[in-house]
Amino acid sequence: MNGWRLCIFMLILVSCAPAANSQDLPESLTLPVLLRLVAERSPRLAVERVGIDSAQADLITAGALPNPTLSYGRMRPSSGANTMFEGNRQQQAGVEFPLLIAGQRGARIETAEQGVLGARARVGLAGGELALRAAELLTGLQAAQERTAVLAEAHGEFERAAGLISGRLDSGMASRYDFARVEIEVAAIAVRFADARADAAEKSAGLASLLGAPGWRPRAAGVLAPGSEHAPGGMARDLPALRASLASGNPQINAARREEETARAAVRRAELERWPVPVLSLGRTWTNEPFGAANFIGLSTEVPLFDSRQGQLSKAQAELRAAERRREALEAEAEVELARLLDALAQRRAALERFERNVDVRSPALRQMAEDAYRLGRSTVLELIDAARTRVDARITAIDLRAFAVQQELRILAITGGLGG
Repeated sequence: MNGWRLCIFMLILVSCAPAANSQDLPESLTLPVLLRLVAERSPRLAVERVGIDSAQADLITAGALPNPTLSYGRMRPSSGANTMFEGNRQQQAGVEFPLLIAGQRGARIETAEQGVLGARARVGLAGGELALRAAELLTGLQAAQERTAVLAEAHGEFERAAGLISGRLDSGMASRYDFARVEIEVAAIAVRFADARADAAEKSAGLASLLGAPGWRPRAAGVLAPGSEHAPGGMARDLPALRASLASGNPQINAARREEETARAAVRRAELERWPVPVLSLGRTWTNEPFGAANFIGLSTEVPLFDSRQGQLSKAQAELRAAERRREALEAEAEVELARLLDALAQRRAALERFERNVDVRSPALRQMAEDAYRLGRSTVLELIDAARTRVDARITAIDLRAFAVQQELRILAITGGLGG
């Protein structure tokens, strides 16, 4: 009894333990490390993997032979003359063996094997979705960290501008309006800075949620770089290779194909299950006082006179047609989605290249020119503030454009099966 109590206590401790220990998780994340962690430690993916165990249990059930049936009985005369036998009691024992001679067992095994493959494909689909979610969160975290750095620097620049105007105010070369205007900008940039930090914290918490580690708050390593190792630069040009990858690696299409094969195997099973299962019977009957014995062998089978199991076959055929239509629809939708993503990626890259060529390169000199002009009295405080705000907005826009391009690349990798899962 004490042993059972100890087992129950240990089960309670295990169930109350945290899903993941944040102490052995890295503080800085790259995409390959994150994808490996998601595949190994995601609680959601662990739940999906239980479906494989369930399908394998069905395979064990399908491979089992039907159990024989044992029977035993005895009879005694109750009144009148012995009309059935001469002894004072009669006993009989028998065994019955169902015979799956129509191939039902093989069809059941094949259907269960396809079910295992389908369960694995569903796990791959769930893994791909989680990998894309994790990659997008990491991209968002990288962008939020870069925005935070830019806004922190901008906050310092506005404070320096406020100091500059404060000095000019003391010397009578600036008005109180100028000082109030720049202080408003300092407060506004402080709000944007706080929003960027909150966004980074939210993305970091999202990554911790994916791995079931509530106390973990990772940071993203590196910077946003479209066309990096996780998104080859020739992606938009190698269209035939991408279409081939789409046909063979798309997790949704693969799962739909497995469902179709499982449904096809279920149709073959339903066709064979319509055949009656004959039962071989072996028995022996004997009497006592006087002793006498007789052996029995027989064969019985169901006569499908009223129920031919046509309904089960029709249902299996309908499920097969539905699986075929789902697979065809997913293939068509995936082709359209790939073309849309490639077109959007080309536009994102072109916009990023134009912006970096025409805007972002000139923005550092803009601040110095504006400050020099204000010191020399050739511009107003509004022009100084506008120059600082323009530079901040340009850098934030560049970060957003790079983040959009990387996210498009990640979605293309996910749809072609190159991201993981």
